[in-house]
Amino acid sequence: MGEEPYIIMTFINSKFREYGADASLLFISIIWGSTFIITKQAIENVPVFSFLSLRFAVASVLLLIICFPRIKHITFQTILDGTILGSVLFLTYAFQTVGLKYTQASVTAFITGLYVVIVPVLSLIILKKKPRSYAVIGVLLAFSGLALITLNGRIVLSRGEVLVLVNAVFASFHIVFTDFYSRRNDIFLLTAVQILVVLIYSILSSVLFEKDSFSYSYNNQFVFAIFLTGVLATVVAFLIQTGLQKCTTPTKAAIIFSMEPVSSAFFSYFIGAELLTLRQYTGAMIIIFAVLFVEAGSYYDTRSKIK
Repeated sequence: MGEEPYIIMTFINSKFREYGADASLLFISIIWGSTFIITKQAIENVPVFSFLSLRFAVASVLLLIICFPRIKHITFQTILDGTILGSVLFLTYAFQTVGLKYTQASVTAFITGLYVVIVPVLSLIILKKKPRSYAVIGVLLAFSGLALITLNGRIVLSRGEVLVLVNAVFASFHIVFTDFYSRRNDIFLLTAVQILVVLIYSILSSVLFEKDSFSYSYNNQFVFAIFLTGVLATVVAFLIQTGLQKCTTPTKAAIIFSMEPVSSAFFSYFIGAELLTLRQYTGAMIIIFAVLFVEAGSYYDTRSKIK
């Protein structure tokens, strides 16, 4: 009987950390969702890799300032892990941002959200983490919601949608690798290294593949897009993801991140006047239910273990 209060407190503390992490991941998924329409508008007259270079330059400078007291503690392992994460992240953003040029922002977000079905497979293969039964149901629900949103009775995908689908694969690898690498590195240094790597790749791609790189005029909309994506959607979001995703599972994180397309639909409507059908909004509601279902399943699953 004497151990029961300790077990109960351990349960409460673990669930508090888990739910805090889940709420934080939900917050950044909303931030990421808001950037689709804003980025789409920003790159209409600006080369893709030039935009990414400025975005990650802002983020890199801010992260270097934040991490300056920690730099002396950086290790080769952190540099290696951060380089791998940064390489995968660059490919994620490259395919996503180019894809945005050829398809709607809301559709791009929803196809990106297909990582909800890819992550559990990668998690099982790479991390040997078998998803719980409620997580599998949550994945199927989220996938059903995505299908309602994205499928229009045609099998052939457009060029933009194919590019975004490739981005979803790389996004899945990034979620799984983040779970693994964040457990053995300083999260600030790991985040800084991966963002610096993305910056280097972006600058090189801009110089090699874009004509008149960085030769364009600035306006308030463009400056706002750089600030939003560079500070909130990069520095804040990736520090949160790197630091807190390890408090939950990759599969659960992917299901929470599937709220990103729901956020995108909201902002695409109010900012870009991109209208969705009733079927697509039904799909969004199913995704929201999937997130709530997995949270409830996680709670009762953990609670049953302490009885």
